[in-house]
Amino acid sequence: MTSLDVRNNSAVMKRAEQLKRWEESDTNHQPATPRSERGNRIKFSSGCIFLAACLSGDKDEVLKMLEQGADINTSNVDGLTALHQYKTVITWTVLVNFFIQYY
Repeated sequence: MTSLDVRNNSAVMKRAEQLKRWEESDTNHQPATPRSERGNRIKFSSGCIFLAACLSGDKDEVLKMLEQGADINTSNVDGLTALHQYKTVITWTVLVNFFIQYY
């Protein structure tokens, strides 16, 4: 047997082992339909959505959520609130007054 034959036999054996492990794997037994068709969706809390709107500076979305009762004191895992998160070109005084009217 030549060294090429030995390498080919080794490759065939390794591929057979790989296919055997695949047949036994959990991934192989997953449904073939994409997750989006199975209805798995991520649901974010209203506080998370509120802070994201503040972070992006989306004044209309922030206003809409405040009118729907969003908690202005909602904080993220680092303790940052909407006042910390709000990014916009308006002055700090305008921002504080905007939040105070909903507090």
